[in-house]
Amino acid sequence: MSGRPRRRGLTLALGWLAVATAAHADGGWVLWTRSCSVKSETCGGDWRRRQTYEAERWCRAARATLVNQALTPEARETAMRSGSVVEYQCFPDSTDPRKPKAP
Repeated sequence: MSGRPRRRGLTLALGWLAVATAAHADGGWVLWTRSCSVKSETCGGDWRRRQTYEAERWCRAARATLVNQALTPEARETAMRSGSVVEYQCFPDSTDPRKPKAP
């Protein structure tokens, strides 16, 4: 154990960033972002398109870079002060997370 204090809320919120997206047929991929509350451990912000990529792997690489930047000590401190983190997700260009899911 590292002996560092654990910040459960931030850890859980950042854990959402790594949620896997199901594979999809060939086509473009979109990196989406939304705001998440560290305190309530919920993501209630509206999804926003950030960037479009030709392949899933490029979208996932961009997401990994952003997540790694969010995990730096400086970024974690800023997130704790502001009370929010950003969730990043890659979805096929045919998927719009802003639309309600069909039953």
